[in-house]
Amino acid sequence: MIENNIMYLFQILVVISFCIWIVYVSRIIIFYSTTIKKWKRTNATIIDCEVNWFRSKTDSDNEGWQEIIKYNYTVNSIEYKNDCVTKNIRFLSPSKNFAKNYGFKKNQKVEIAYDPLNPQKSIIDLRFNFLTLIIPIFFYLITYLFVFNWNTP
Repeated sequence: MIENNIMYLFQILVVISFCIWIVYVSRIIIFYSTTIKKWKRTNATIIDCEVNWFRSKTDSDNEGWQEIIKYNYTVNSIEYKNDCVTKNIRFLSPSKNFAKNYGFKKNQKVEIAYDPLNPQKSIIDLRFNFLTLIIPIFFYLITYLFVFNWNTP
């Protein structure tokens, strides 16, 4: 009886997290399908590109290597600096070698998009990455197979 209640609670949590994920991914899809098309393009210069160890201040289990890319660009004679690379879901890597997702080098010129109404907002990665959908769907599918098909004898 207690096992069934615990499993039922876990199923509810899985459904809630799936709904939150749907909202989150929907916002990413809307950004890449509509919002970014309204943004203007300009050239930026990579000012720093490094792989750093990250450890969450709120969740001690959330740690790993991540790539940090900083760049600057000029809009209307005003120079801006930013480190926003993508809106897609990014994962921390357990290995420093696998954390480098972009082949940027210091002083490299790249094309970015920026919000013409708020030029401080900019982004390098101009495309939606379908791994943002595929990896979590795979996770939820496996979770569904194990959790929702769980039966007690």
